[in-house]
Amino acid sequence: MRLNIEQRKIVELEPSGHVLIKGVAGSGKTTVAIRRIAFLQDHYSHEEDDNILLVTFNKTLLKYIQYQYEKLEDEEKGDWQNLFGSNNEVVIRNIDSLMYSFFKKYQMRHKVSYNILNAGLQRKAIQKAIHMTKEQYQDIKLLSPKYSGFLLNEIAWIKACDIPDESSYQEMDRIGQASGGKGTPQKLTKNSKTRAAIYQLKETYDQVLLAEGMVDFMTMNQLALQEASEVEHEKYTHIIIDESQDLTKVQLKFLKCIYQEKSYSSIMFVADNTQSIYSHSWLGKGRPYTTIGYDMSGKARTLSKNYRTTTEISKAAYGLIEHDEQIKGNVDFVKPALIDRHGHAPIYRFFKNNQQQTDYLIDEIKALHNDYDYRDICLVAKENRIMESAATSLEHAGIPCQILKTKEPKFGDDSVKLITMHSIKGLEFKVIFLINLDDEVIPNTSQIDMDDEDMLFSEERKLLYVGMTRANDLLYMSSVKKPSPFIKEIDNRLIRLMRDSAIRPFQSIAIQDYQLTNQLVDLNAKEEAVRQWLLRELVQSFGYPLELITIEYPVQQFSRRGYVDIAVTVEVNGEKMPYIFAEVKAFGLGIEEGLPQLKTYMEAEPKVQYGIVTDGLEVQIMDRNGDLVNDVPPCQPQFLPETKYIRTYNDLRHNRTYRYAQDVEDETNIEIIDPATELVVNQAVDLNIPLIGDVAAGIPTEAIQHFEESVLLPNDWIIQENQTFALKVKGDSMINAGIDKGDIVIVHRQTTASNGDIVIALIDQEATMKKYMPMGSTVLLISENTNYEPIQMTPNDVVINGKVIGVLKG
Repeated sequence: MRLNIEQRKIVELEPSGHVLIKGVAGSGKTTVAIRRIAFLQDHYSHEEDDNILLVTFNKTLLKYIQYQYEKLEDEEKGDWQNLFGSNNEVVIRNIDSLMYSFFKKYQMRHKVSYNILNAGLQRKAIQKAIHMTKEQYQDIKLLSPKYSGFLLNEIAWIKACDIPDESSYQEMDRIGQASGGKGTPQKLTKNSKTRAAIYQLKETYDQVLLAEGMVDFMTMNQLALQEASEVEHEKYTHIIIDESQDLTKVQLKFLKCIYQEKSYSSIMFVADNTQSIYSHSWLGKGRPYTTIGYDMSGKARTLSKNYRTTTEISKAAYGLIEHDEQIKGNVDFVKPALIDRHGHAPIYRFFKNNQQQTDYLIDEIKALHNDYDYRDICLVAKENRIMESAATSLEHAGIPCQILKTKEPKFGDDSVKLITMHSIKGLEFKVIFLINLDDEVIPNTSQIDMDDEDMLFSEERKLLYVGMTRANDLLYMSSVKKPSPFIKEIDNRLIRLMRDSAIRPFQSIAIQDYQLTNQLVDLNAKEEAVRQWLLRELVQSFGYPLELITIEYPVQQFSRRGYVDIAVTVEVNGEKMPYIFAEVKAFGLGIEEGLPQLKTYMEAEPKVQYGIVTDGLEVQIMDRNGDLVNDVPPCQPQFLPETKYIRTYNDLRHNRTYRYAQDVEDETNIEIIDPATELVVNQAVDLNIPLIGDVAAGIPTEAIQHFEESVLLPNDWIIQENQTFALKVKGDSMINAGIDKGDIVIVHRQTTASNGDIVIALIDQEATMKKYMPMGSTVLLISENTNYEPIQMTPNDVVINGKVIGVLKG
């Protein structure tokens, strides 16, 4: 909940009318909005009629804000205390309930009583209106009950956009609406008889409802706007609109009506157009703020850093929207900036049927429960039917679960939460499962014409992006039968098949790109596609060179000879020996037959240490004892024929580079070579520098006395032995400084730094490596990677644990 400098600047902006806050998912937009309430209340709410309104888009988000508040320690609650108590100065409401209160005032003033119709009555009303309108427009094929869903959506859009009459509708660009397309017989071109018929249908439909004493939801909004514009009700000096990109034009005009303009008043629009997922929204479709009476020139502020998700999840999510020119071309698009917070890559699984997906979900959730509370886990689906089916399966498996309802969601209950993609906006969970990411589910093109596919794909792509960016720690994605086309848009290098494994999901490889073809008997064998995928994983993800890999490796089983599909051999004491065996089956065939085969081969070859069996969908890895393990080890230098493992050491203190040659059999035997002369440097390499972890894991502040791993260095490379430690680099934020993932940095413990030093800094109890640069009264912590933006902080918020004095390349 602690604000960074960018967030604090926005919270403490001097009110000057309208302002736009553009922020990416997870950048703290809602937190900023809430903190601003306390600031405005303390400094710009001094008159008797001054009050503050925070508007959220839905009730679920409102309840979630209150739940997060209740989790705070007492000393952290501070000014939040007043927000959820009885405070006449501050009102926090969702837009629907706020407008409904004005709708009730309208009814009282006009002495009428209307009910909001339900879905069943709505279907009957539109069918009746269609038949009545058809008498006047008999040649309009679109006027048919079978198109009632499309027509109801069009009527709702007309009302949401506050289109006053037929002539305006005839000229209106239908931004965000389908053209008619597949499943409808006619396009909705401008100045057409079809549009005239639809507008008349809207009028007739409303008359049918009024005759029964009913209105639909959009008409309720229109009447609330009418009440706010015609009658002087309570107004608000300060209005903060969260998720403003999702509001309709009617809702935005309504909020403008209840805004009280003063010299110090303010109306703040908090938005992320990348998360605009509603077809009836006004600003989310790229329309300028001038259409609702506000010129945002010079009035916009940006929050570009996602603090919610890990770098690995963020990269995958951002890679998805990189494919969307509509998103990137929006004038209010904010390019996300990565922060240096690393974790597990997103996990993607494909299943042949729903039962396989269900079994996987149950097993994985039970395994996760060892590390997470059930309340930390959320299943997210595109459609209600999918969500409800998943809830039933979890209940049958004895896993407590709860479908989050908008009225009374119970976030604190220790149960797995289930919610739709549309409803999860603004929420976050430690573990997210996005299920049934299937073709014709996301996107659902069954009722869309080809002309509308770009629009639909953009909307649905945003929806998937919203789901992906809800995860704090772990993101699971799964498809059944046929994956969504969006899965292919996510870089396969950024996702994994299993938790705690380096194996990436199956991808087909073109036959011309097959490896080790000189060892193959049949290029077109069904299992060959899976074998080639696993070969690529062994080479690219685990680092085993092809020279160590054999196809159809012979194994003698008494009098019989068998052949292992893949064998990885390594060199030990000059002798080649098999290290990994792998059995592959045709894609999706199952691994049941492969398991006993693999075990038999491993029993016959006692030197083999690991076994893999896979059909491209499921992977099992076992060790020598037959116990299941998460992964096989990556290739080690000692597996290769060389006798020396040679690395590079960059001495940052003296701006020198050396070769660090370590004997693969005797790790204490190290030679330091000067590359300029190719001569061995005559000095002892006998200082044990403790390797105490990685940069993202945090580091202790007291002297290191006990440690399991160490790095041997010569005395000339350090300043003081008992003030030196080593860390393994986990991220990629310093790659342009020659510091890569897997490298070991040598650090001299100190609490101060000079401009340009590479330091280990502690921020919110997490260690990060950055270039240190004082700037006025603040400090910039700068990454040497253009994908990461600088972190600006006050000196008091930065704890320096040491200065990097050398880099031992991985």
